[in-house]
Amino acid sequence: MLERELKLHVPVSQRRALEKEIRRLGASQASLAACYFDTPDRRLARAGIALRLRLEGGQWVQTVKAPGPDELSRLEINHPRPKPDLDLNLYGNTPVAAFFGGLEQPPEPTYETRVQRLVLQRDTGSGAVEFAYDRGAIIAGRFELPLCELELELVSGDAVQLFTLGAEWLKKYSLVLDLRSKAERGDGLARLARDTAGHTAAGAGRPAVQPGLLFPPRRARQIMLEPGMDLTQAYRQCVNECLNQIVRNAAFLAGVESEHPGPELCSGYVHQLRIGIRRLRSCWKLFGKWIPVGDSLLEGELRRYFALLGQSRDADNIRRHIEPRLMRAGMPALAPPGHAGRKEPDVDHADMRALAASVPFQSCLLNLLEHTLAISSPAPRLPAGAAGTEHAGAPDPARLLRKRLNKWLDRICREGEHFCSLPVAEQHALRKRAKRLRYCLEFAAGLLSRKRMRRLQSALAEVQEELGWLNDLYVAQAHYTALAVAQPQALFALGWLQAMQDQSQAKAQEAFLKLRDAGGL
Repeated sequence: MLERELKLHVPVSQRRALEKEIRRLGASQASLAACYFDTPDRRLARAGIALRLRLEGGQWVQTVKAPGPDELSRLEINHPRPKPDLDLNLYGNTPVAAFFGGLEQPPEPTYETRVQRLVLQRDTGSGAVEFAYDRGAIIAGRFELPLCELELELVSGDAVQLFTLGAEWLKKYSLVLDLRSKAERGDGLARLARDTAGHTAAGAGRPAVQPGLLFPPRRARQIMLEPGMDLTQAYRQCVNECLNQIVRNAAFLAGVESEHPGPELCSGYVHQLRIGIRRLRSCWKLFGKWIPVGDSLLEGELRRYFALLGQSRDADNIRRHIEPRLMRAGMPALAPPGHAGRKEPDVDHADMRALAASVPFQSCLLNLLEHTLAISSPAPRLPAGAAGTEHAGAPDPARLLRKRLNKWLDRICREGEHFCSLPVAEQHALRKRAKRLRYCLEFAAGLLSRKRMRRLQSALAEVQEELGWLNDLYVAQAHYTALAVAQPQALFALGWLQAMQDQSQAKAQEAFLKLRDAGGL
């Protein structure tokens, strides 16, 4: 069967109130102990498959879960068992038969979960949704990871009920959207336990999990579109990857595993969250010509949050990269942060954590997830006169995407040839278009010529590097211009920044000429 589930992390401050409410609604309690299995080479985890044996009210149940068509859905197959022994023969006539039949190593116990669950079913009027409030831990070796989450599973009816109820409880209890399954977290914990097995003393108890080891910033992952995909399938694969990067980094920043991640870790979450948002907007721009993907309200919200998160990134960059170079170049010391005339360039990381955990931001992410999953498979809107199709209604995604990307590339190269003479605002706009092209090339990589892609991506990377540095110089210029009003020694910075800008503009224009010479797709 197909399981469709929404998972929400419950902050410490809200747990007592939420538990009281769910008990008031008539929830029953159950103790659940499960053991998860995988091969030594993590074959199941790498395929996104979870295999467990769980004791449920005196009955052992063997369960396998496999990826479904979207971020909320998973294939789930349950078999009652007389005792806690795995039987892979149960999957002979199921969609996972070929996978288990191809295993070269038998699955073995890898980690376990111990959960106290409060569960109830609510009638939605057009269906039913099961609420499961789980408190407990995931255990692997000597490591233990606490968990506290509210799961909403669709029993019957339309998935819109999940989002309606999810939004209601999110707002009431300041919940945080989390796409990770217990299996995903358990696999990470098991790898950490295995990698550190020889570094801990016996009898020392369960050590605390360091967030940076188990939950580093979630970077963009390679997308490989396959020939034969239609445009909607290609879009779904791209947008799901963008959503994963956004939601996971937002959850980490909001404190789902550590309420106080260090400055370096916090900066990493912010940076990768902004990349995810920019990639998603690029994805909308690429596919929006053929698929009705846009939502102006959501896009406006994302732009606003992108800008707010950018304040933290810009401040970090000035403190960590620009100011040290200025001091090495001979800039006189400025008054310490907090003194009169000295603006602190650092936006408090606590502000960014609060933003990520805020109800408005989390509601925006939930709306974004609902909007994305609501896009079924409408007939793509083809441009008038589009050719290259085998038959009507079957456009060739590779040809359409290549044509669109080449058009963007031509415009970027034309403007880049005269980069030094462009106003700063137009330089900034060109930088954003170049970044969008880079992300969209990554989306379409599986459908394009590898040789041309490598050549183009190499030239585009040089453009991006120079434009990124130039943008940092412009941001720093605004910062030190404000400081110079009360601290004349900051004028040194303005002179140095101007000289660096002149150099960077010239290098950027040269990089655009190389990009033009790299040719199209």
